[in-house]
Amino acid sequence: MEDYQKDYLRKLVPRIGALEAALEALDTPDEDAVTSAQRISHTLRGSGKTYGFPGITEFAAAVEESSIDQLKPRLKELIDHLRSLSSEASSAHEKILVVDDSDEMRLILGAILEKQGYEVLKAETASQARTLLQENSVSLIILDLILPDTDGRNFLMEIKENFQTATVPTVILSAKTSPQIKAECYALGADNYFEKPIDPGLLSTHVAATIQSSKKMQRESKVDSLTGLLNRAAFLEMYQNVVIYTKQNKLNLSLGVVDLDNFKSVNEKYGYSVGDEVLKYATRILVKSLHESDMIGRWGGEEFTILFPDTDPLNSKQALTKVLELLKESPFKIAGRNETLNVTFSAGIIDVDVNLSLDENFSTADRLLYLAKESGRSKVVTMDEQIETRQKRILLAEDDDLTAEFIIHRLDRSGFIVVHYLHGDEAYAAAKEESFDLVITDVKMPGMDGFELVQRVRQDSSNQNTPMIMLTSMGNENDIARGLRLGANDYMLKPFSPTELLARVHRLLK
Repeated sequence: MEDYQKDYLRKLVPRIGALEAALEALDTPDEDAVTSAQRISHTLRGSGKTYGFPGITEFAAAVEESSIDQLKPRLKELIDHLRSLSSEASSAHEKILVVDDSDEMRLILGAILEKQGYEVLKAETASQARTLLQENSVSLIILDLILPDTDGRNFLMEIKENFQTATVPTVILSAKTSPQIKAECYALGADNYFEKPIDPGLLSTHVAATIQSSKKMQRESKVDSLTGLLNRAAFLEMYQNVVIYTKQNKLNLSLGVVDLDNFKSVNEKYGYSVGDEVLKYATRILVKSLHESDMIGRWGGEEFTILFPDTDPLNSKQALTKVLELLKESPFKIAGRNETLNVTFSAGIIDVDVNLSLDENFSTADRLLYLAKESGRSKVVTMDEQIETRQKRILLAEDDDLTAEFIIHRLDRSGFIVVHYLHGDEAYAAAKEESFDLVITDVKMPGMDGFELVQRVRQDSSNQNTPMIMLTSMGNENDIARGLRLGANDYMLKPFSPTELLARVHRLLK
């Protein structure tokens, strides 16, 4: 069962309890119990099918649409179905791989661990272990150091160098008591070292604690520490799972990109601690207002990404517009000050092309977000809307024809006007006479290099406050620091993708 499905089933436990309480209160009768049962059923109806449990959607719909006299039996059917799924999830045992050449030791370890509810996979050799690891996802590896086909330390290195198994906790079990060997195993990535003969109780306790700790670390590695939302890596993983389900079932899938308005000024005026509280406040409103089946991630800074499963862009826009209205009705109160902040956001929403990557779909939604910012902020824009905005002019100083052609082609497709110069002195002359919305300059150019161009534009031109991006293939930290010190706002290392280019351009122009 996929991890995201397991997480969903685990979250059903409190809802089952609430539905059981409502079922018991129906004997009263209690109007609040009826409302509660229907409200919870409504959320389950929307989320069940999305996560691959159409039965939940079916039973929840029956509750939500049932008459009062049929509510109790329908509710009981839903609870029974949820309990069976929850029980099935809890009985999906963790898998442990035991690699030991001793038949007796494999038998003993199997008996100890299976008694604790684990599924034990057994291998006599490293070769057998490799096959089992390719075919199974395991939560822990118990490894003997003496194997028929290799030294266990060599296999430990192999486990830790393979990205698919590198994070799997590995416990060494050996008759070798040398401190040097123990130290070497720990240095190679072992999580613990047990000497034979083993203490069954100690081993069982350690295995349970190690697996629990590993699962906690995996969960935390997928969560943004400030907001508690999915981080970018976890959102990508969720996106891939949802796209597979969407394609299989021929459903709609929308992607929203949300960016808080004027957030930089909040940090500058009140400090980053207040900015963090604003981000957490916006997160609470988003989570509270959207459906449980909608998946929210923090993309970075003040930018959020949202997947709307089985929802078209129009209905997704309606959902985000309601969130925006709620934010406007409830200004953020600054702690310790008699002040409030009006928090708003701009957003772009697209119908996801399931044949494209998340980056490609994000780039399209981000362009709509940019249009929302350009047309006044505090609004949600979809592909169907025609928004008239002034075309942004970008000054490009780049002497490499291929790089320049690549940049011009991509920016032109996105609606920008690009004015290109091969030499830095020509670009500087243009910057003195004309106003641009963005400047992109290479570091190495004939005549005037990028450093001098940035410095002169900042000191003496019509574009002293215009955002500037420096391009470099060197990757030298001193050069990057120098460029930023002279006035560049951002830098990009060659080669770069069109998605990365557009994301940087849109972010600076926003």
